[in-house]
Order: sequence, then structure tokens, then C-alpha cells
Amino acid sequence: MDENSTILDKEAEELFKQLGGIEKRETLSIIGEIARAFQDEQARSDPWRILLVELVHEICAGFLHHKFFKERQTTEKHVHRIVETLKELCEMPDHDGQILIRYRGLHSSDIKPIELDYLISFGDLIISLESALTLARHHQDTHAHLHAHLIEALSVFRANSITTLFIRVPQSGQEDLEPLEPCIEILYQYYQALKEDSPTVLTREGNQIPLIYDQDDQPDPNLTMVAGLNSLDKTAMQTLVQEVDELLEKESEDIPLCDVTNAFNAIFSLERFKEKLVKPPIEVNNVKWLMLASDQEILQKQKMQLVNTVFEKFGGPSQEAVQIINTLYEGDFNSFSPYDIGLSLHKITGILQEVEARKKGKDVEDELLNNVEDRLEPVRDELLDDLIIKGDVIEATRPGEKPFSAKIHDKIIDLVKFFKGRSRTRKKLMAIMTESVAFDDYDYDIISRMFSISVGEAPRLVQNIEALFDKKGGFLKKAFEDRIPEFAKYGANIFFFLWVYLKEMSKKSDRIAFLNALQFLIPRLDRPEEGIKKLLEDFMSSSTEALPSDRNAIMLANILLRKENWEIGTEIEITPEEVLLVEDNINPEAIKATSETIAQGQDDFIRKVETIHTETKQWLWGFASEDEGLSVKYLLSLEREIYIFLSILDPPIAGHVLRNAIRAYGDPRGQVYGLKKSRENLNSLMTLLRVVVRALERVGTPEDLQYLRQIKEKQSEFARRKDEPYFLDMLTRIVHHCDKAVQAIEERAQQGSGPTT
Repeated sequence: MDENSTILDKEAEELFKQLGGIEKRETLSIIGEIARAFQDEQARSDPWRILLVELVHEICAGFLHHKFFKERQTTEKHVHRIVETLKELCEMPDHDGQILIRYRGLHSSDIKPIELDYLISFGDLIISLESALTLARHHQDTHAHLHAHLIEALSVFRANSITTLFIRVPQSGQEDLEPLEPCIEILYQYYQALKEDSPTVLTREGNQIPLIYDQDDQPDPNLTMVAGLNSLDKTAMQTLVQEVDELLEKESEDIPLCDVTNAFNAIFSLERFKEKLVKPPIEVNNVKWLMLASDQEILQKQKMQLVNTVFEKFGGPSQEAVQIINTLYEGDFNSFSPYDIGLSLHKITGILQEVEARKKGKDVEDELLNNVEDRLEPVRDELLDDLIIKGDVIEATRPGEKPFSAKIHDKIIDLVKFFKGRSRTRKKLMAIMTESVAFDDYDYDIISRMFSISVGEAPRLVQNIEALFDKKGGFLKKAFEDRIPEFAKYGANIFFFLWVYLKEMSKKSDRIAFLNALQFLIPRLDRPEEGIKKLLEDFMSSSTEALPSDRNAIMLANILLRKENWEIGTEIEITPEEVLLVEDNINPEAIKATSETIAQGQDDFIRKVETIHTETKQWLWGFASEDEGLSVKYLLSLEREIYIFLSILDPPIAGHVLRNAIRAYGDPRGQVYGLKKSRENLNSLMTLLRVVVRALERVGTPEDLQYLRQIKEKQSEFARRKDEPYFLDMLTRIVHHCDKAVQAIEERAQQGSGPTT
């Protein structure tokens, strides 16, 4: 890109100066062999990521720096470069035909101020400022500029109030991209026309392209492109907008809910217009792309009305407006400071007041409050403790800044009070195991809300929980089994709460008894996917340490993934290996919810597996002492549970984790077999290897064949490790399963089908 394209607006240029040297700083990343291997696999998509960043930079220059394109030849050259880059991107396999640049405004760091918190997505590719820095470092010799270019592009997007930019691209670069060229040219000059208050955006091929206004009499780039692409003059285009606006006012059933957001979307949902008009492949600040991540998502009416209310308050999709919307629907308050939580609640208060003032109705108010509740629900007790409530005011502090203090809407204050009260009451409920606890009316009110029961039922629930423990805090399994019908009424809420008791139990015998008792509750749950979601979030929340509860969490998750479980009713501590044969007995709702949870916490999940594997090796090295709580046999069985879980679920990271496992355990010359305590744990190591092989039989790919064949080729080397009948029999069985896994993978490859699910 030529030097002229680096010119920035004054405010954006200042940001660039502040961040320009960021490449020299260090960023946090997951470290370890599994994480590095995962990054290596991800790096195969780096050529597409590089193209995507370069495209965004070129688009930024073209859309927003009009002075470079006074000469027609320069314009054509730049447009051609953008189209050629898009053609290359179209060749990426399995993309969804949608490039979306979307402002979030949720996270900030030294690397990324909150005003540059944009996400760029294309198919499975997602790029942020942090990932662009990693990309630039990985390709320092050829593309060290990528991070600086993205800073520049996002700074200019921010300075020009662009919060979404959507590009619809064909599935193949050989298809027609012709409509892109006039759209790009129109957008080059659209912003200049606004600055100059010009009624004409561009004269192209002898035709004047007018500046078009939307149903609210505001200039609209998307409608302007419609006029330009379809050679409509101002009168014809504004008449069309007025006609569609009248249909919107009448709430015409011909216009789908996701398209009633504005005249542009409505035009292309009506058959009589859609057939006659060419739709622009580029859309700028279309509210639809803030509410939907893809064309396939379903938009609820209440969400649309709430989003529109936010835009009405802020006069359009400004960064501040979008930040509030994303805080409501995506914000992770658990990663916020108390100061930021208080500030967010204050901003949301302004929206709730707007909902009331404009009389938007109870449905919209409930939509807002339900989302606030969802954001507050997972917040850690210590964060809530640092939010101080004084009447209708919330106070919080942050080092180095003036204390935050602001009035909060009483309905939001009520939610904060509930979660702060829940923290206090939950501690009392946990104390039941070891001491006599007195509950008051406030506690019962909190309990009723925690478990969605009446206040009158709350004392009965407390009595049932108290009955589960004897005077010394020991668990009474029979008492639990007698109360399963009552506990089942409380659904996933009671399941996860009882899980917390299991985590806190100190005696192994109590933990095993409680674990087996919990299994009886699972078939009674209406929504097992809610239980598994909570278990996984809890498992991933301690990603840098292995805990005694981890194996139980994944074992219960393995049960919740299935419709029916033959192990229920038996005394077990681990998932039976026969579960790897399951095909039809899968709970689709649990699979969907679990896959989404894993996707959202992918780095934490990989970090957790990395931690467990590292601790296993430390034990085998002899570095861990016996009083550290987690034996090597426990850690190996925990890995076993994880590999079974991943083969049933089969998320995108399953192949990566299993491939690293077979690399580690499938080579008799590998490090894991030569450590100080390897020989005395050889049977456990081989048991784990067998599970890994059988897991690959379910979900393995041709890339895994070399590792499976290696086990068979090196069978004699494994045999020399231990000359005992039981060990040699296990080895024979592993080789047998390798043959079956190779056959299954080859058959799937020939049929072009996916793994067993």
C-alpha cells in the first residue's frame, strides 16, 4: 500500500502513536507442548489471516481517505487491489461467504484500548488486535507490519464511527465480483459528501449518484449504494424508502422480524423489490449485524426493540451505544473489576430509564433485566463484596482513579443485592456439613430465588440438605436417595449446588458415595445441558491447577452427554470404557450446549489439559511428593476421562488434544516412558494409551494414521518395557484396537463422512 494510505484523522493518529511500539511488548499466552502444538495447527490458516488483515487495511484506506482518489486511475487501481484480495480469500475452504468487522468494546489492555476492541471474522477465522500481534510476530520477516496496519485501520474506523462493516463474498473467487467495484467507489466518496454537505456522492459513467436518506431522514450509505448500483435517481429512491417505511409502520407480515430494523433490510426482504434490485455486497453500520452473527441466527423481537431503544438514546450505532448492547449480551462481568461492573450498571441504568420513558413495555424491560441477571450470575463472591450499596447508589474503587459512585435503577440494585445476599446465604448452606446453622427470613428469600421456589418451600429445602449429613459431617447416601424426587424439582440449580458440596468433602469415602448418589439425580433433570454447562465452566475456571474434583466433573459430564447411562446404580469412580462404543445414545441438546461452552473457553480448556498433563509428568519424574493430594494414578485417570469426553463430544479441538496424547503415549521411546516412576505406573500408562486409541477410532482423521501404525510397528519395543503376562496382554489388545482405529479412519475418509457421533 502506498504511503498516502497511512494518513489518519488527527484523533486516530494519536492512538496510533500510543500503540505503535506495542510489537516490542510481551503478551500473555498459553505455554506448553499441547498449547504450542495447537498454535502450530492454527498457523495453517495464517495465510488466510494475513490476507484478511491486509484486506481490512486496504478497505480502511479506500473507504475513509478520499483525498487519495481524486484521479480516476488511482481509484481504479486501488479498487482492483481490493477485489483481487477478495478473490484470493474466496478460495479459502469451507468459508461462510461473510466477512464481518464488528465493534465490541468489552475488553481493554496495554495492547488494545477499549475503543479498538473490534473483531474481524470470516468463516472460522476470528482476528483481534491481539491475534494480529501474534500473527505479525510469527511472520516477522515478511509481515511484521500487520499489527501496525490493523491499529491504523481500526483507529480510522473508530474515528469515523463505523461499528460494523459487512461484506458478502461468493463461495468461489471465480464467481462474479463485479457489484463490489461500484460499491467501493461509492463508499470512497460517501463520507466526503457528508463532510462537504453535498447532495451528490459521485458521478460514475455519466450518472450522478445522489446521497440517500433513510426512514428517519438520516444519510444512509447502504441506501446510497442501492441507488448507485441500480441507477435510481434521488426522487425514485426516496419514494422507495417512503413506501417501505409505510409498510414498516403497518408492521407488514411480509417483512421478517430481523429485517424490520431499517428500510434497507426491509427492501430486500420484499419479493417485488428483491427480484428487481441488485443488493449491495457491502453494508456499513447495518444494525442487523450487531444483533445477528450470521444469516442463520434467529432474532427475538424483544432484543430488536431493546437495541433500537439504545440507538434512539444515542442517536445511532455509536461506539458507546454498541458497547452497552454488547455488555448486555456478551459481557463477562466475572472478568471485570468492581469499578467496571459499577460503571456498566450505571450505563445500563440509563437504558432502563429510556425504556420506561418511551413506554417500551414489560417485555423489553424484562429482556434488559434478564440479561443483567445473566451477567451478574457467575460473578465471584469477592467481586460482589467490593461493590458497596448505599441506598440507590453503588460505590466501587479502582487503584489510581477517583472512586466510582453513581445512582443505579432500583430494579438493578435489587439484582445486585440478591447476588450479594446469595454469597452470604450460600456460605451458610455450605456450613451445614460441619456445623449447626441458623437461617433467617432474608436467607429464605434468597434461597427461594436461587432455586425458583416459593419462600414457603425454602425451609423444607434447607431441611432436606441438612438431612444429608450426620452430626460429624459424614454423607448419608440413603437419605439422599430418599429425597431424589424432591431434589429433582429444583432441576440443574440443585444439581450444581450439590456438586459444590461434593467438591468440599474431605473424606474420599464420602466423595465416592456422593458421586454415585448424584448419578441417580441425573435421569430426573429436565435440562441436563444446564448441569453440564455449569460443570465445565467450573472445570475450566481453574485452568492452571489440577483439582481433586476435576475427575468427578468430567465423569459426570460424560454421563450428562448421553440419553441413557447403564452405569447409573453401580458403584463407580470412573467412566466405563465401553462408553466409547456409544453411537445413537447421545443427548443433542447437551452436545450443543457443551460444544458452545468449550468453544467460548477454548484457551482455558487447552490450558487445563496442559496443566494436568504437566503434573502427570512431574509425578513420573518423581518431583511431586505424596502429600500433594493428587497421585499419578489419579492424574492418568483424569486424562482418561478427558479423552473419553472429547471423543463423545468431538469439538474442533478434540483431534488436536487426542493427537498430542497419542504422540506422548504412543511411542515407547517417548519421554513419558523413561522417567523415574514410569515403570511402576506402566500398566496405568498403557490403560490410558488404549483409551486414546479407542477415542481415535471414533473421531480420528487420516493425520492420526501414522501414530496408530507406529504403535503396531514398535510393539516389540513396548514389550521390552515389562515382561509380565498382564502387561503383554494389554499391549496385544492395544494393537488390536489400533487396527480397528486405522480401519475406521480409512473407511470414513473413503466415504467422505465425519467421525462417529
